[in-house]
Amino acid sequence: MTKTSNNKNVEAGEPHWIEWATGVVSAVIVLGVIAWIGKDALLNRDSSPNLVGVVLQIEKRNGGFQVLFEITNDSSATASQVTVHGEIREQGAVIEDVETVLDYVPGHSKAKGGLIFQQDPTGKTLTVRASSFDEP
Repeated sequence: MTKTSNNKNVEAGEPHWIEWATGVVSAVIVLGVIAWIGKDALLNRDSSPNLVGVVLQIEKRNGGFQVLFEITNDSSATASQVTVHGEIREQGAVIEDVETVLDYVPGHSKAKGGLIFQQDPTGKTLTVRASSFDEP
């Protein structure tokens, strides 16, 4: 059998200051998130992805030379099936070119991958760029 304390209500008559502080902090967080989402919805109207390739690292491997790269999407639009084209040039002539496909590069994010060349790109002009994409 449960005991009661002389039929008194155990809740305080006035809320404690920490309840007020918690409510105010929660309201500020909720309003901030709503404002942030609203700003993105109204201001980020990019119509197509902006894809930029950067070489991160070149390593010698058994099958050739592995070039690690990163594709950055500075736009809010998403790209899928991004074809990445890598090219080694020496004195203006193309020595070797390879391609790979990245499945997905979301807006305002990065995706990494690798290209494998037979020729050593060290000391030569190496470019990595996105050459095509689909809209998801």
